[in-house]
Amino acid sequence: MKSDEKPRGLLARKMANPAYRKRHEESYELLKLEIQLLNALEKKHWTYADLARVMHTQKSAISRDLKGGGLRSASMARVAKMAEALGLRFFSFCVTEDKAGQVLPFIRRMVAA
Repeated sequence: MKSDEKPRGLLARKMANPAYRKRHEESYELLKLEIQLLNALEKKHWTYADLARVMHTQKSAISRDLKGGGLRSASMARVAKMAEALGLRFFSFCVTEDKAGQVLPFIRRMVAA
C-alpha cells in the first residue's frame, strides 16, 4: 500500500459496487422508517403486544414487521395503520430524481424537529 493511501473498510469497498450501493440505500430508507416506528413505540411506553392489541392483530405480526428488514414485506396500508396506531401520520409520495436532492433535506429537517 502506498503511504498516501488510506485503508478502506469493508463497507467502503462494498459501496464501490453500484448494485450493492443501490440495495444498501434502499434498505437504509426502510431502516430509518423502522427506527421512527420503534421510537414512537418507546415514547408511548408500549410493547409489541400493546401495539398488536390496538391494531387488532397478533404480537408475532408486529415482531415480524419491526425486526431488521421486516418492513420490506409489509404493505403500505399496514405501515400506515401501524403509524396511525402510534400517533404518527404516514406519507408516501414520489418525486423525480432531479428534485429528490431538493426535497429530501427539507423533509429530513421536518422529521427531525
